[in-house]
Amino acid sequence: MTRLTCTALVALVALVAACGPAPDRQVVALQNYVDRQAIETTLVRYSTGLDTFDPDLYASAFTDDAEFAMEGKVFRGREEIRKIITDMKASRAARLADKDPSNDPPPIMHHVMSNAVIDIVSADTARHHCYWMTVSGGPQLNSFRVAAEGGYEDELVKREGKWLIHRRKIVE
Repeated sequence: MTRLTCTALVALVALVAACGPAPDRQVVALQNYVDRQAIETTLVRYSTGLDTFDPDLYASAFTDDAEFAMEGKVFRGREEIRKIITDMKASRAARLADKDPSNDPPPIMHHVMSNAVIDIVSADTARHHCYWMTVSGGPQLNSFRVAAEGGYEDELVKREGKWLIHRRKIVE
C-alpha cells in the first residue's frame, strides 16, 4: 500500500466516522434539554391556569391519577385537582356579588417560581423542586404584596410523550 493510498484510507475512515450516529452522550444531552423545556412548559401551564382561574388549563398539568398535597389535604385525580380552581372561581364570584365591602374578592394574583431544580431521573421520570410565592395587587392599586409563599416538591412522569405532574406537595 502506498503512502497516498494509506492517507486516503485514513481520511475515508475519518469521514465515515464523522457521518455516523452522534455519540450517546450527545443524544442524551439533547433529550435532557428537550425534556427540561417540556417540564418547564408544564409548570408554567399550572401557574397560568391558577392565575387565570382556568380549571382545564390547571388540571392539564397533572396526570389522571395525580396526587396533590397541600394544607393537610390530598387531592387525588385530575378531576379533584380541577375542582380546586372551580371552587376558587365560585368563591370569587360569590364575593363579587356580595355588596359588603369587607368581603371584596382578592386582587389578581401572580405565581412566581424561583430557584427551580429539575432532575431527570430516567427517560420517563423527573423530580422538580422550587420556591414559590403568590404576588397580589398590581399597578392599578399602586401596590404589590406577597400573599403567600412556600415550596413545591414534584414528581413528574412522561406519559404518551407529555411530561405531567404525578405528585405535587406544597411545603412550607
